[in-house]
Amino acid sequence: MNFLDKLLNYYSLTKEEYEYMSRPLSEVTLINAKKIKGIEKVTDRIFNAISSKEKIIIYGDYDCDGITATSILVKTFKKLNYEVSYYIPSRYIDGYGLNVTNVRKIKDAGFNLIIAVDNGIAAHEAINEANKLGMDVLVVDHHEVPKDLPLVNAVGILHPIVSEISPYYESAGYLSAILSSALLGQYDPYLVTLGGLSVISDLMELKGINRDVVRIAINNLKNDKYLQLMLLLDSPVISEKSFSMEIAPKINAIGRLIEDKNVNLIVKYLTSEDRDEIIRYHSWINNINLERKELTKEVVESLPKEECESDGIVLKLDVKEGLIGLIANRLLGEYNKPTIIFTSDSNDPSILKGSIRSKEGFNVTKAFASLDKYLLTGGGHALAGGLSIKASNFEAFKADFNALAKEYKIIEVVEESIPLELNEINTENYKIYRSLAPYGMGFKEPLFKINHLPTRSLTFISEGKHLSTPLTIKTKLLGFNMSEKEVKALRYINLYGNLNLSSFNNKETIEFRINKYEESIN
Repeated sequence: MNFLDKLLNYYSLTKEEYEYMSRPLSEVTLINAKKIKGIEKVTDRIFNAISSKEKIIIYGDYDCDGITATSILVKTFKKLNYEVSYYIPSRYIDGYGLNVTNVRKIKDAGFNLIIAVDNGIAAHEAINEANKLGMDVLVVDHHEVPKDLPLVNAVGILHPIVSEISPYYESAGYLSAILSSALLGQYDPYLVTLGGLSVISDLMELKGINRDVVRIAINNLKNDKYLQLMLLLDSPVISEKSFSMEIAPKINAIGRLIEDKNVNLIVKYLTSEDRDEIIRYHSWINNINLERKELTKEVVESLPKEECESDGIVLKLDVKEGLIGLIANRLLGEYNKPTIIFTSDSNDPSILKGSIRSKEGFNVTKAFASLDKYLLTGGGHALAGGLSIKASNFEAFKADFNALAKEYKIIEVVEESIPLELNEINTENYKIYRSLAPYGMGFKEPLFKINHLPTRSLTFISEGKHLSTPLTIKTKLLGFNMSEKEVKALRYINLYGNLNLSSFNNKETIEFRINKYEESIN
C-alpha cells in the first residue's frame, strides 16, 4: 500500500473526497455572504448608520477569537472610510459579554449602534436595555443559543445555526470575515487570514468551510507575510501549528494578563498600517507573553506534590484569573487527573472562579450536572469548562468532585496508527501528508508507527538526553527527552510520532517527531 492509500485508509476517505479536500482554494471560493439567511438585515442597518453618520461601536471579547473578530470589523470600516469605535472588555473589570452597565456607558457616550462580536446571542438583559435607551444592536456570535429563551431582540443576527450557514460552528472571527465581504463586496485576504486564525484559536472543527478558510489563511501568510502575524511567529515554517502554538497564545496572553483598558491595544496592533507602531506594540505583546509563560511555570513548579495526590486535583490559588485555565491544562498533562483551578473573583472575594480540564473518561458537562448545587455559573464541553462557586463551599465542592473523579477515571485511549517504513520519510510523502492539512479539532493529525527498530542504529545528542538520528541529508528521527541509557537498554523499539518540517539556517529537514516509544519483542 502506498503512502497516500495509507492516509486515505486511516481517515476512511475515497480518492474523490481527497481530491476535493486538497483542491486549490482562494477567496473567491469562500461562501457567498449575500446568500446567508438574514445577513441583509445586518448590512442594511450598517449602511443606514453610515449614511446617516451615526456613532457605531464594536463590542468584542478578550480572547483571540473576539480580538480578531473585532479587528476584522474595525479594518472593514476603515476600508469603507468610516470611523468607528471599538471596545475589548477587560476580563477583570467587565467580565464576558455585553452587560447593562456598559450599555449605559455606551449610551452616555452618544452611540447609536452596537455591534456585538463573539458575544451577544444570550445577552437578553443588555440588549433590552440598549433598545430601551434608543440604541440598536447587531449580533455576530457563534456561542450556543439558549434553548429555554427566545432569540435576543437584536436588529440583525449573524450566527452559524440561526443563519443556517453550515452544519459546523464557525468562529466569530470567520463570521466577521463573512460580514466584511458582504460590506466590501469581496473578501479581503488579510481579514480572511485573521478569520482562519480565529477558527484555529477557538478550536472549531476543521471540516467544511472552516477547513477551507484555514487552508487559505495558511497560504496567505506564506505568500503575503503580513507583518503583524509574521512578528508573532517563532519558526519560519508556516502551518496550522503556527496559528495554534505561536500566534494565538501571544494574542490570548493580552486578555489573560492585562487588567485595564490597555487590552484594546491588541486591536490597534492588528489593524495598524504604521510599521513603527506595529513593531512598538509587538515588543509589548512579546513581553506580556513572556510574563504569562513565567508566571504559569512558576505557579506549577511551586505547587506541593501532595496537593495533587487525590483522585482529582482541586486547588485554590492566588493567581490571575486569566492563568487558571493554563495551569489546569499543565497539571492535567502532568498528573493525568481531572483538574480544577480556582481563584478569587477580582470584584467579589466571596466568590471563586474556576477553570476545569479533563480527558476521555471524565466528562465535564456530566460532572457539572452532578455538582449543580454548588454552581453559581458553569458551562463548557466534555473536556473543558468554566465555573464559579461560593468560597465558603470550596471544601465541600472539592470532596464531591474528588468522589466523582474516583468513580470516573480518565481512560487511556488507544490511538490507531499508520505503519511507516524509514524510507517512506521523504519529501514526496511529506507533501502528500501536508495536502490533507490542516490538522486539528475534528481532523486529528495522523499517528505513525515505525516497527522493530534496532536501538544500536540510533544516535543521541546533548549528552544522551535527546534522540537525533539522521536518515538522509534531508530527513531524521527526533525525540526529545529520550534517554540514551534507557533506550539502549532495549534491543528493539517501536516509535510513534508525526511528520514535521523544521528550518534552520535556510536548511529544511523533514523529521519524524517521536511522541513515545515502546519495547518491541518480535
